[in-house]
Amino acid sequence: MEIKSSKPVSLSEAKTILSKRKGDGELGYEQSQALENTERFAIAEEDKAKKIIENLRKHEKISADLAVKIVDIRPATSATLRAILVKDRVEMSDEEVEKILKELA
Repeated sequence: MEIKSSKPVSLSEAKTILSKRKGDGELGYEQSQALENTERFAIAEEDKAKKIIENLRKHEKISADLAVKIVDIRPATSATLRAILVKDRVEMSDEEVEKILKELA
């Protein structure tokens, strides 16, 4: 199989894509397992996830990959959000962190 393009997608988007493919035909083992996991762990609806990702991308410090990760994990506390940010060496003020947490709520 040839990879034509690659972009980060949230669990909600992956769930929609895989569900559509399942309707078109049978999924392979890995795709079936991925669909099962997205159905179990996707928290937000696809439209809401896309909107939150767009808002997070407005912060110059947040990459597309990081925005998707934040939406998928949906941290409830500033400590959890900072733990996600520290991996990518992103530093934010307390106000920025609180603003992000409000967007996720």
